[in-house]
Formats: sequence, structure tokens, C-alpha cells
Amino acid sequence: MRNPENSETLENKKQYLYQPGVVEKSFSESLEDIKQLGYKVVATAIDNASPEIVAKILKMATVLGIEFQDFAINIEEYNKYFEKAEYRTRYPNYYSGNLREKSLEHYLCISFLNLKAKDIFVDLASENSPIPEIYHRLTGANTFSQDIMYSPGIKDNQIGGDACSMPVPDGFASKAALTCSIEHFEGGADTRLFIELSRVIKPGGIVFVCPFYIFTETATQTDPKVSLASQVNFDEGTTIYCAEGWGNRHARFYSPQSFKERIMNPVKDKFKFDFYYLINAPEVDPSVYLRFAFTATRL
Repeated sequence: MRNPENSETLENKKQYLYQPGVVEKSFSESLEDIKQLGYKVVATAIDNASPEIVAKILKMATVLGIEFQDFAINIEEYNKYFEKAEYRTRYPNYYSGNLREKSLEHYLCISFLNLKAKDIFVDLASENSPIPEIYHRLTGANTFSQDIMYSPGIKDNQIGGDACSMPVPDGFASKAALTCSIEHFEGGADTRLFIELSRVIKPGGIVFVCPFYIFTETATQTDPKVSLASQVNFDEGTTIYCAEGWGNRHARFYSPQSFKERIMNPVKDKFKFDFYYLINAPEVDPSVYLRFAFTATRL
């Protein structure tokens, strides 16, 4: 922590930090400890990418009125973006083992948002992402990075503090993105985030989210050695999937029903949601696990 904080602010930060210390126990011992907390536990990572699971997700979503549009990634345009962004030369240490996945997320974001020089863009839960610099360089947009790990307030193009209570005026931004981040907003923070975005995003503005972690049930993925060390309070009734060696404390996977309840319904008069199934994502690279995305357009 960079600055002294009051207890309330420290508690807020605990909800977002997803790579603290680990308990000195084996995976199997940690797994048993999670079970003792009363949760249903599955000793594997969540699979929401296999064709069989995808088909079930799409069917469940349709029943609830959530319609996914098939979207084919333009791989040639993605490759052009990858070269223009200069990941390997400018950011050689950025997710070197997972760069195709991360850069694809970034490409889809800049494409769906159709960023222009007139836009004010916020990369939410940005941490050390190169997105703001890349997007400014490629589009001329005024880009900001936001993260709870930054010093509170606004300094240059960094917005520090809680994403659910940003120190910016109403209608501050025209575009925003959550790439591999909304799943880490613990407790009710994901709901509060979209309520805050309904204030921060001006009418006609767009929020893009990918990956959209949707599944056949309400679930949370964790590395139990990490979540036990920080005493994570998981959602009531969620199934806990324990991924050995994953290194993160909390990633929420929504069922179609829980997404409607947690995200859509509280802002139903503020945002229009559109959902996408990325039909050819594995063709970009076999390592890509991204399958779903959504946009929220401010009404």
C-alpha cells in the first residue's frame, strides 16, 4: 500500500487484491479447508470454453432472454493490430506466456469501442496494462488507467482508488473497458461498479467487457492456497472450483440468471446490453480461452 489508509478504504482494497500471500499447506489440505467453510467444492478449474459447455450456456441464456450474437474475429486485422501495438518491442515483459490471449482482448476492445481521437477512454482495473498507451498512440483518444492500487485521486492520466466511487464528474468518459477484471470484483462490488459506470459514462458511451466469464451455474474459481491466506468471503451458494497453482484468489463466473440479477437489473434503465459469442477465437491461437464478450451502451 502506498499511502496510509483508513480502515474502510483498506477493507475496500481487500475486495480487489487477487494475488496476496499463500498459506503454507498443500493443495489437497487447502481444498479440505475450503470444504469446511460449507461450500460445494470442485477440484478443478472451470471450463466454459469447450463446445459442449458453450452450447449449454447459450441455451440457458436464450431461455432468460439473453441472446448471444455469433461474432467472427477478423484474424488478419488482429495480426495487423498486434504489429502496430508493438507488444514485443515496447512491452517485452507483459504477459509473455499469455500474450496472444491478452492482445486479442485488447484488439477486440479497441475494435468494438471504435475509439476515436475525440473519445475519453478509461481502462478499469488497469494495473500495469499497456492498453491506455497503445490506444492513445493508435487512435489519439484521451486515455486513462484506473486501479485501486494507484495513489488515490487523479494524477496525470491515472485514476486511483475504488472503481465503484471514482473521483471524476458525471459523464466523464465516452468509452471504458474491463479486460480480465470484472471477475475479480468481490462481494457486491461488481454490482456497485456498473451503478457507478452509469454515472461516469456519458449517454451514448460504451463499456466493453471481455472475457465475459459466463457458465452453466453460479461459480467462483480460486487457488485455495491464495484465497485462504486472505480469508476471501465467497458469494453465498456459489460452487467453488479450485485450480491448483492458478495464483489468484477470486474469479466469479456468472450463470445467465446471476448476471441478470447482479449486473443487468440494477442498471436496466441506464444501459443496453449486447452479448457476443466469439466463434473462431481458438483459430487465433490454441492458447486463447476467450469465448464471450459483452457491451453495455449508456442510454
